[in-house]
Amino acid sequence: MDKSKKHLENRVYVYAALWLISYIGCKMAIKNLVLEKEVGLMLVIIPIITFALFIYKFYRSIVFMDEVQIKIQMEAVVVGFALGLLLLMALGLLELVIILPKEDWSYRHLVPYFVIFYCIGLFIAKRKYNFDNEKHN
Repeated sequence: MDKSKKHLENRVYVYAALWLISYIGCKMAIKNLVLEKEVGLMLVIIPIITFALFIYKFYRSIVFMDEVQIKIQMEAVVVGFALGLLLLMALGLLELVIILPKEDWSYRHLVPYFVIFYCIGLFIAKRKYNFDNEKHN
């Protein structure tokens, strides 16, 4: 991998870490501290901005990937998105039948599931393309 590709990939990891740290930090601050509404709103905006930056940098890094890596990423996103919609649909229907405790099933609890779903998609896609490469060799 040439230096510019590696540098761009490292920057994506930095932005991912920045988003994760800001999300966890702001979530903990909002939950555990008594804050004025304006301060709370600012803390909500910080992880939104860092996540938008991460998505932008991740999207830009795809340009430098080879075709197989692009296919793997696309499949991972499709699987993650589909599983996320499935979860939202199931929870929405469940909520019509039973009361879901907000301590366990609020919107903020769903964020890790979407990350997990993307990772599941990535695992499936990588196995698929590694299997296809082994078959052709």
